[in-house]
Amino acid sequence: MSEPPPTAVPIVRARSAREWEALGVACPSCHAPLDDAVGPALRCTGCGREYPVTLGIPDLRLLGDPYLSTAEDVTAATTLAGRDDGRSFGELYASYYEGNAKVPPEQVARFTHGVLAAADRAQATLQTWKELDAPMPTTGTLLDLGCGTAPLGVALACSGYSVVGVDAGLRWLVLARKRAAEQGIDLPVVCANAEHLPLRAASCTAVVGESVLENVADADAVVRESRRVLGPRGVLALTTPNRHSVGPDPHLGLLAGGWRSNATLQAHALRSGQVMPRRRLFTPAELTRTLRHGGFEDVRLSLPQFAGAQVSGLAAPLRLAIGAYHLIRRIPLVRSIVLQIAPAISVVARST
Repeated sequence: MSEPPPTAVPIVRARSAREWEALGVACPSCHAPLDDAVGPALRCTGCGREYPVTLGIPDLRLLGDPYLSTAEDVTAATTLAGRDDGRSFGELYASYYEGNAKVPPEQVARFTHGVLAAADRAQATLQTWKELDAPMPTTGTLLDLGCGTAPLGVALACSGYSVVGVDAGLRWLVLARKRAAEQGIDLPVVCANAEHLPLRAASCTAVVGESVLENVADADAVVRESRRVLGPRGVLALTTPNRHSVGPDPHLGLLAGGWRSNATLQAHALRSGQVMPRRRLFTPAELTRTLRHGGFEDVRLSLPQFAGAQVSGLAAPLRLAIGAYHLIRRIPLVRSIVLQIAPAISVVARST
């Protein structure tokens, strides 16, 4: 799917409770409809719980962010929104780390490379899912789960799909709207936990997510919630790092990080001054088992493609290895073997 050229940037507007309801958004606690309240805020018509609306984004979180307190996250998001004074998406993202002493330059560079390559990576991811015979439904709402800065959601919205992005970090959703706005898209985004989705049952026709399942507190709950919000035979499409990868760790850069003990990873993070990720990585077998236990069938795995923007700037040996990887992924017998130690896993499944 190719993205159209950017058009006029829309004004990001606050949506009413009725507009959110039309997109399937509901109370994350009891799943009853939401109503507008003073604040600005949204109030659940069932349990009466109130949720703040910050910068036009409903904050429907029931759990905290693992890296920042809610107050810190709101401050970071508000600061980013205040800096959106004509800066590009890349410039606005870079400004988030200005003066941030918690994340060392090496890790910032790795994160930045990934975020700036994400638009191309999203196209490669969609192509991989297409190879697995996972056409995105042309009707209904598509949920971009753990959307981050929403490269997937923007790519799908640019192709005409109705997308809602959900992420537990309000700061990332400010950046997601900026990414979308540069493509002429007013993307609906909601701050919420993947373990407690703020959506009605069977309100989505597809749930997609890239690098989300490994980052949540309870992956089993996320899979169950994804099944709940999907209708019968709904599509679940995910990409996640492989625990048995022999390549560089996606968070710490250490070779074969998933094979190493948590103590070893923590020691490496401490020595290098990096932020230790809170995550749960999966092997192909573990991922398949988790999806089946969570109410999915017809689980199919594949080797994801690397986009050109991901490869650009990497060391020559890594570029050569990725070139060989792309050749191998075309050979069925070899592909099934390499999948066990590949950098990442792409999976599609259908709800039962």
